[in-house]
Amino acid sequence: MSARPPAVSRRQLLVGGGAALAGAVLLGACGGDDDQGAGETTSPSDPGGLALVQYFGGLPMLAAGSDIRAPFGVADAEGPLPIDSSPETISIDLLAPDGSPVAEGIEVARHAEGLERPYYPLRFRVDEPGIYTGRTELEGEVLEMAIKVDPVADITTIQVGAAMPAIVTPTPADPRAVDPICTNDPPCPLHDRTLEAAMADGGPIAFLIATPAFCQTAICGPVLDVLRSQVDANPDIRFLHAEVYAHPEENLDSQTPAVTELGLTFEPCLVLVGADGTVAERLDIIFDEVEVADALGQLTAAS
Repeated sequence: MSARPPAVSRRQLLVGGGAALAGAVLLGACGGDDDQGAGETTSPSDPGGLALVQYFGGLPMLAAGSDIRAPFGVADAEGPLPIDSSPETISIDLLAPDGSPVAEGIEVARHAEGLERPYYPLRFRVDEPGIYTGRTELEGEVLEMAIKVDPVADITTIQVGAAMPAIVTPTPADPRAVDPICTNDPPCPLHDRTLEAAMADGGPIAFLIATPAFCQTAICGPVLDVLRSQVDANPDIRFLHAEVYAHPEENLDSQTPAVTELGLTFEPCLVLVGADGTVAERLDIIFDEVEVADALGQLTAAS
């Protein structure tokens, strides 16, 4: 097991809006001991203009040499655009750290099924670490966002292809000093067995780490609901949920085994585990019913 990350010391401000922020939006989920969030937007030159919202980054998160998923949104000075004001697709040009083109015209579809806000899951692969640029044009404005890609050795979060640790996660019968084991209201049913027990069954697993009651992004709760909407359609997959904080009502300094064992520096994080016990896919920060249904279908087909 690789070295674990520093303890997550506090929640950070994740979403801001209004004229004072000039459209800047931060989304960081779990913050580290420094003052970095997990990403931010470009700031439009026109205070009433648009900006790209990065739902990723800051702390090392995206790995060179691996398939990268970098979800983003679009915001104006009031914050993220609502679904009906967001384009159906956005064409992204990807530029290398030296400004040379890596890929042109990557069409990224809007996703929002089961969510109150839309996002765009940009996917690409680059072999070298560095600060890449995603560029697009919307309403006559050229918008850019920085995409920080790190060496895989600098990233603590479990990677696709790695062996999934058999974590003894909390259950109602054995909360393992985690209180509460689910902050959803009412508590969700995805805590009926431990991850260790589910892995012993030998089938595919969808394991979500999220904290619905303490997520300031209005994302953690919705993605739990999105995942639960897929349970009946996927009887061969074991669905599990784990919280982030062991004692959130007391402090936000103690993490659950899921956070420490998987090396998470952000959340929500959905880890899809194949029947062979290896990580088949990770959906970080935000996903909708369409994207997760597709990922679960691929997980079942591969298992």
